[in-house]
Amino acid sequence: MESIGLRRSAAKRACPCGALIAADNADRLCHRCRRNAREQVFGPPEVPDSFWGHPVLAGAFADQNMGALLAVYRHHPQHVNRVTQDRMAAWLGISQAQLSRYETGENPIDRMDKLRHFAEVLAIPRERLWFDRTGSPNVADTEPGSPPDVFSAPWDAPSIARSVEETTRSDLAISRRAALTGAAAVAVGPALVEPLQRWLHPLQPMSRWSSGSTISEDELSALQYVADGLRGWGGRGGEGLARKAVLGQLDELAERLQRAPAGPTTERAFFIGAELAKVAASMSWDAGLHDAAQRYYVLAVRMAKAGRNDPFAAMCLASMARQMFDLGRPEDGLELVQLGQYGTRRTATPTLRAVLLTREAWAYAQMGQVREFHRAIGNAQDCFATRDPAAEPSWLEAFDEAELEGVIGARLRDLAAHDPRQAPLAEQHIRRALALRDPTLVRNRAFDVIGLARTRMVAGEPEDACQLIQGVLPTAVRLRSGRVLRKLQDFARESADHRALPAVRETRDAIRTVRPA
Repeated sequence: MESIGLRRSAAKRACPCGALIAADNADRLCHRCRRNAREQVFGPPEVPDSFWGHPVLAGAFADQNMGALLAVYRHHPQHVNRVTQDRMAAWLGISQAQLSRYETGENPIDRMDKLRHFAEVLAIPRERLWFDRTGSPNVADTEPGSPPDVFSAPWDAPSIARSVEETTRSDLAISRRAALTGAAAVAVGPALVEPLQRWLHPLQPMSRWSSGSTISEDELSALQYVADGLRGWGGRGGEGLARKAVLGQLDELAERLQRAPAGPTTERAFFIGAELAKVAASMSWDAGLHDAAQRYYVLAVRMAKAGRNDPFAAMCLASMARQMFDLGRPEDGLELVQLGQYGTRRTATPTLRAVLLTREAWAYAQMGQVREFHRAIGNAQDCFATRDPAAEPSWLEAFDEAELEGVIGARLRDLAAHDPRQAPLAEQHIRRALALRDPTLVRNRAFDVIGLARTRMVAGEPEDACQLIQGVLPTAVRLRSGRVLRKLQDFARESADHRALPAVRETRDAIRTVRPA
């Protein structure tokens, strides 16, 4: 009787996977799970399709965060055996310390080779790979209301026009509040740079094109008038301009381009569309919509390519680089600049070369590379000195001597964070920029004054710095510019060590009252 009872008790034992364990099996695992446990020493276990759809993984996929995905993978409830950091590190070919830094976010995983390697080792289904632009689209991108993927669309004129129309209509359908709440993270690293390298290749031939009516000269003149009026909107504060009005104009043009036949006038219309897309990107950036800004910069590059204007495409890449610098990613910005430099090595005017060289120097300033910075700035000044203003395109008019001096001064201020000896030189250039700057360029002058105040703070003159900020605050309130506010917040953060001084406390309190549009 006792032996029968023992057999019945043993028969009721179940493996964590749910399978019943045989009566003569003294192990706590079934035969299949024990075999998998042994195999896990050399690699991850086989998992069912339902594994990847489990709710514990949803957040990591939504955030497009490989480090978080590695962490939740290890703690997935469907694992029979606990996956330790040591074991997963061995699977991935890295150290336990490296894995720990990835999981905590201390070291973000943004290199394409690492992302692909980790995905291959863990056998993550291809349709869930948000970073693989050449594969299937991200599941999240197919959900209603999500913005189109501007990186993966083909580089031919009809596809570019269609991509512009889809993007503008998606943005026009949502409010700014919803855009701020639901904005996705910007693409960075190889996911940003690699798709844009296709800009260097010839435009794909148009296998078929619309037989619609040609865009007339009158239409082109009207479009160019709009683009010319918008150029430099931010320098004068952008009063009365609505981002959605620009998107509406761009949407209407994109719809028209999809019905226009190939030809010189269509190419000119694409270029004007690139100018409008660049304005939309700048407005989005100013409003804090970095993801939308990046989309419109990419569309501006693509439309410039369809418009046969590689120099303007390089200028858009330079603007994208500036956005990366603002986000604290100088390496990505430098790659974008170098992409623009290579693509226009035979066609760039002296002013465009100077612009790209100042962007290159911007990256070096943020990385603290003093020698490289001064080399790039010296080359920029040499190029600028050889320019013929009458031979430069109209879209480069804003990069005058005042802008060159202002950019050099601001970047020297960045460099002074690594080498304080650069601060006096930064102040010289910024003061020269203010002396040369057109008084109607209100926002640019505000940037100059804030930059000068931050330089005075680096030089150990906090009260002088606060006096400059107090003088520019009324202008900042009137502009209601997101970028101006962020520069003021940078000043407030940098002045924290001097907050015991009454002038600093008062200025920091005043900055908190400024609100963007």
